[in-house]
Amino acid sequence: MGGRDYDRRQFLAAGGGGLLLCTLGGQQIYSDREADVSALASDLEVPPKVAAAQRSGATPVSGESEAVLAAARADGSRREYWIKAEQVKWNALPRQRDGMTNKKVKTKGKFQAYAYRGYTQGFAQPIAKASIPGPVIEAYVGDTVVVNFRNETPGPVTIHPHGIQYSADMDGAYKGKFTEPGGFVQPGEEFQYTWEAVPGTEGTWLYHDHGPLDPVPLYKGLFGPMIVRPAGSTPPDKEFWCFFHSFQPVATGLDVPIECINGRSYAGNTPTFKSNVGDRVAFHVVALDDDFHTFHIHGHRWQDADGTIIDTKTVGPGDSFTAEFTENNPGRWFYHCHVFSHLHQGMNGWYLVE
Repeated sequence: MGGRDYDRRQFLAAGGGGLLLCTLGGQQIYSDREADVSALASDLEVPPKVAAAQRSGATPVSGESEAVLAAARADGSRREYWIKAEQVKWNALPRQRDGMTNKKVKTKGKFQAYAYRGYTQGFAQPIAKASIPGPVIEAYVGDTVVVNFRNETPGPVTIHPHGIQYSADMDGAYKGKFTEPGGFVQPGEEFQYTWEAVPGTEGTWLYHDHGPLDPVPLYKGLFGPMIVRPAGSTPPDKEFWCFFHSFQPVATGLDVPIECINGRSYAGNTPTFKSNVGDRVAFHVVALDDDFHTFHIHGHRWQDADGTIIDTKTVGPGDSFTAEFTENNPGRWFYHCHVFSHLHQGMNGWYLVE
C-alpha cells in the first residue's frame, strides 16, 4: 500500500485481519480499517493535571506563560492566532482526474476529515475555510507567538509545534499520567499556547496534533505550517508550502491510502503554483506520514545548506526545509515526490512560470 513494505512481525501482529498500526487506549488499531474516534475517546482516562484544571476552573495559561505574555505586550512583539480543530467533509480528488495523463482516476477521495481553521480575534468569525494544511503561523525572531486553540472534533486533540521555543506545559503533547492540560484538549474546550521565537529558531517548521489519539487525527488532516523568519528579513516574492503526506484508511474508511500534496492528489487537484521570471521564490517542503519522500522540481535547482547545488532533496517524517531561488526559467513545470510509487499515485503537481 502506497509503496510501503511490511515485515513478518507486522503481518503476524495483524492476525490475518489487517496490519496492526498501533494501540490506542488499549485498543488495537489496524491500518486497513477506519478507527472509531468517538469510541476511542470515550475509553480514555483523563490525566490528573487535566482533571485538576477542570475542577478548579483554572485559566489555561500558566503563571510562567503569563509573565512571557506580559513581556511581549510591553515590547509589542506579540503575534496572536485563533485556531479551531474542526470536522470537515473533504475530497482529495475534486476533479477526479490525473492532470498529467488527462485520465479519470477511479480512486475514491471523499471522507470526513479534521482540519485546523483560522479565526479572527476571540473566534468571532472564520478567516477562511478549514484547510489541509491549516493556516500559516508566522513569526520573526524576537516575537512571542500566542495560539488560542479550540477543539471541535469528537476526541481530545492538540497543537504541537516544531522548531520554536516553549516550556513543558506548552508542548501540546500527550504524556500519559504526566500530561499537561495543553496535551489533552477535550471536545468543546480551549487552551492558549505560548511559544517564543528566540534566536536559533529561524526556519521552516510545522505544527500538528500530538494528543492521545495520535496518529489518527494527523492522518485525518490535523497539521499546518509554521515559519520563523530572521529579525528584519524580507519574505520572498512568492512562497509555496508543499506538505507530502497520505490519507490512510484508518482515518478515511477508504479502500486504499491516498498520496497527497496539501490534502489533494494528482496534478490538477494538487496546488498549481505560479510565479514570474525575476521573482525570488521559496518552496517550503514538509513530509508528514510514515514514508520518506523526495522533493523534485523540473527545470530548477537551488543551493542546499552545505552549499551543494541540488534539484532533489529527501525528507523523512516530520522533516522540513526550504528550497529558494531566483526564477529564471519560464514554462509549465512538474513538481513531485520522486519515490515513483508516490509520484504515480498522485503526489505531483504543476508549477507555472510566466
